Amino acid sequence: MKTLIPLLLLAALAVPAAPAAAYDRSELAEYNDLYKEGHYEEALEGYKKVEAQEPSSPEGYYNAGNALFRLNRPGPAVASYAKAFILDPRSSDIRTNLDFALRQTGQKLAPEGAPMALHYLYYLLSETEIQMMIALLFWLACLAGAARFLLDGSGPGLAAGRAAALSALLLLASVAWLGVRQSSPFNSAGVVVKAGGARMLSGPGENFKTYASAPEGRLVKILDEADDNYYEIGLPREGIKGWALKGEIEQLTFQKGK
Repeated sequence: MKTLIPLLLLAALAVPAAPAAAYDRSELAEYNDLYKEGHYEEALEGYKKVEAQEPSSPEGYYNAGNALFRLNRPGPAVASYAKAFILDPRSSDIRTNLDFALRQTGQKLAPEGAPMALHYLYYLLSETEIQMMIALLFWLACLAGAARFLLDGSGPGLAAGRAAALSALLLLASVAWLGVRQSSPFNSAGVVVKAGGARMLSGPGENFKTYASAPEGRLVKILDEADDNYYEIGLPREGIKGWALKGEIEQLTFQKGK
């Protein structure tokens, strides 16, 4: 198993993700050719353009993660793979590469002892997809409920009532699923991208004492981002928190309309 994971990673690294319809296929093909030829820095610049063109699509982040991994930048690679995973948690390539990159920094995608099937189901849909499903089920429940009211006493009315009840049940389950997902390590999170790690201060400023550090590539919780220059971050595994420069932490959010 220990040799299988690197082999899977290298196989996935060798083949960049397929172009998405929103991109200029010729440009993306050019970036992929640069990657295949070993020009990782130039390919990375191109993939960053893809991210800017379509920040809600995982392809740019995934390919950027591959290039960053090849450039031996584990922190930014983890951040890129994590963003791709948030957008498309069902992709086996994204999941494999993210897990491998996390393991290089002493972490794991799935919690210790968690069944892989259960972990996969937990991330079966992205949060955006769950939110869309909630909206759809809400309107289905409303329409079915209205039909039950209008067709009261008839056969179709009874069928509409059952549909309304089922939609409402699924709606509640979806809301609960979304609520549980708030505890995901990728929610309100960031990744340490500074080479060598980020200093954790006792307050937001250089006048405060450095008492810990967060290693490069570590997933951290962002607890407070109100300060102009510093995030308050938490390391759940160690049970500590502190302040780190924003430039040393990449937040796992997406810039819409860039």
